[in-house]
Amino acid sequence: MKKHLTAIGSSLGFIIDKPIAELYQLDRDTIIEVTPKEDGLNIRFLNDKASSATDDEVLQAAKSINKRYNKMMKNLAK
Repeated sequence: MKKHLTAIGSSLGFIIDKPIAELYQLDRDTIIEVTPKEDGLNIRFLNDKASSATDDEVLQAAKSINKRYNKMMKNLAK
C-alpha cells in the first residue's frame, strides 16, 4: 500500500486507514515505535491490545481499502 505524507504542523505524518486500524485495534492512545532501517522504517505498535494479524488478514484489509477508495485513486491518478 502506498501512502503520501501529510503536513502536520512543521512535521510529516501519514494516515492509517480505518480497516488497518480496526485490524490491529489501534486508536488515538496507541503508542508506536519507529526504527530506521536500511531500506525504510520499521513501525511497531507498543500497546498490549494491538493484535498480531496474519498475512491473510492484512491482505483482506488492503483489499477492503482498495475497493473502498478505488474510484478516488483513479481520479487522483489522472
